[in-house]
Amino acid sequence: MRADGNLTEVTKSPGGRDGRRSHLRLVGSEPDAPHAPTAGVDVDTTPSVAVLETLLETLSLDLAAVPVALHPVIAEASVARSAAMLADQLWPAGRPDEIGEVERFFWADAARVLGERRDPESFVLLTSLARTVGPAGRLPLQRAHVSRLRTQEAVPEWVTRIAGFRLTSAIVSEDITGDGLSVVLDYDDEQHPHTVVVFIDNNLGAIVKDVFVGPPVDRVLEAYQRGGRVTIRTVRPATAAGIILQALGETRDYDDPPVSEDFEFFTGLLVNRLTQLPERPVRPPVRPLLSPRQREQLVEEFLESQYAAALPDDAADIARLWIDHAVDHTVGGPLRVSAVLVELFLAYWLPRKVLADSTYFGAVPVVVKAWLEFAGERTQLPLDAVDEAVDAVDVWQPALEAAAMIDPVGSKPGERVFLDDATNDLEDAYRALAGLGSPPQPDLNGLDNHQAATLSVLAPHAWLMAGETLGTSYAPDAFDIAERLVRDAPDLLAKARLSTWPRAIVWLLAHRHCLVGPGEPLTPYALATDLSSSPATLRKTAKLLTDTLILPR
Repeated sequence: MRADGNLTEVTKSPGGRDGRRSHLRLVGSEPDAPHAPTAGVDVDTTPSVAVLETLLETLSLDLAAVPVALHPVIAEASVARSAAMLADQLWPAGRPDEIGEVERFFWADAARVLGERRDPESFVLLTSLARTVGPAGRLPLQRAHVSRLRTQEAVPEWVTRIAGFRLTSAIVSEDITGDGLSVVLDYDDEQHPHTVVVFIDNNLGAIVKDVFVGPPVDRVLEAYQRGGRVTIRTVRPATAAGIILQALGETRDYDDPPVSEDFEFFTGLLVNRLTQLPERPVRPPVRPLLSPRQREQLVEEFLESQYAAALPDDAADIARLWIDHAVDHTVGGPLRVSAVLVELFLAYWLPRKVLADSTYFGAVPVVVKAWLEFAGERTQLPLDAVDEAVDAVDVWQPALEAAAMIDPVGSKPGERVFLDDATNDLEDAYRALAGLGSPPQPDLNGLDNHQAATLSVLAPHAWLMAGETLGTSYAPDAFDIAERLVRDAPDLLAKARLSTWPRAIVWLLAHRHCLVGPGEPLTPYALATDLSSSPATLRKTAKLLTDTLILPR
């Protein structure tokens, strides 16, 4: 930290305070002496008191993890996070008027309790709450704060700066490979200049993956320019707010988004600051989607280019899969050239989307390399970025080779079957279930190519799902039913999604062995939840099995 108190280089700390991760660290600085959690000095027994003691302890721990230079920001972030958690826990349901009444009562009581105290820790909490809580509690908290301010002794100077920072500018830094972008909000202040940096991951559908407090904007720009391979542009604060809020909406669509710990800590601060801007956020333009005809046209242009010379027969099919993955599962379009995108396509998406033999998967690397060179020329990407993506194909090729199924008897080389998006990676599951071992190999004799490919994925999935859900002793029966389904009733497969049949087989076995019902280990709802489906769908699909197949008792 410089002598004038400005923030210098800020990095995220790998650890701190009482075993929990700390959120920020100034390079070359150590946190000040820890604040002891405030002792309970109020004998009041209202519910607000217990909650406020928890907020005080949380705030004290968060402040103890950082130097004084960061206290105004950390106090704001800590209380904003706590207020958001309270909103989720104390008034999450009910009609709007009921929610507002509970919220208003709580904050009025909290203002009364904090207004009667005289310890400095509770004054810091009151100041933070008065400047961050929404309209339902703002007025009583502000009144209590003004009242205490008249008589409060020894108020640290930094307390007056809590939630008082002004957004002066915003920049957007975007990786040239399109993997993601950072929105940098610049808060200029004589004492505590800092930035709030928001990283948006395009490879995960443009979700906000990280939020953290950084050094002043000039140091951020210097770091970006020193690192290279980014484009930087200045945007209006309202435009930056629109980009961030849309990405936060995408993040909330995830049940368990892969975000950083700093995201959890600073999101409340971020949202509070954005919603208090004088301008309304500007919604980003709607991202254009490629129609099926436009995708086919792009494939044709690729095949007519110099890069498609001497490619395998499956080149058109593989190029179309690349386009579909890039457009439907990431942000940035099919012409994005990225080593990370190569990893996602080869190691994760393609093995789960396509069941194929070694001939088909063997053609994928050469086609993807040709596509990357084609896309790199179309977008005029620097050659080193293209080379990096092309090299990544060799790195992740073994993942494809491991996913290739054993060539079915009598199958045509290059045969492949599309799976739906619900299909899991079997290999990962096998390794996780050491007691279950590896599944048996189905007998493919006498089956045509499509039936053989279907059985090769359906029977192991049924075997795995039964062993994982019901127990290892039920896995062989599930495998046998799946084999009977493909051999004896292949026309039945079209009446449900491929991924539904293993689930229906497990549902059927659970009921046939009386594992579901009153007094039994499972309930219909719990079993359906374990199988990631609905009871109605599973019941209907299982009935198709019993109505068509003669199954042993």
